[in-house]
Amino acid sequence: MGVRSMPNGQKRRGIIRGGNAGIWRSAGWKILRVSIILFTVMGFLASFAAMQNGGVTFNGVLVEGWTGVWYVTGIAAVAGFLFGAIWLLLFKAMSMASKN
Repeated sequence: MGVRSMPNGQKRRGIIRGGNAGIWRSAGWKILRVSIILFTVMGFLASFAAMQNGGVTFNGVLVEGWTGVWYVTGIAAVAGFLFGAIWLLLFKAMSMASKN
């Protein structure tokens, strides 16, 4: 079902059904790691810039100093984990599809 015939009679496999489940699985884990790192760095830089301008506000409460920076950095890291986990699930599904 995943194998298509080419005009010269050769068989060509699709990108998902190519029997490369390990590639999809490792790509998912790499995207998870990279998204956590990128979101953490972006959260740190944004909160550091906000600290230079007086502090970080959470729901109307001003958090000053490095405490606010680390709060925002932690929240951004969790957001990066959730973003990467969604991609990990997508690549896991592609890995499972390539096994069949």
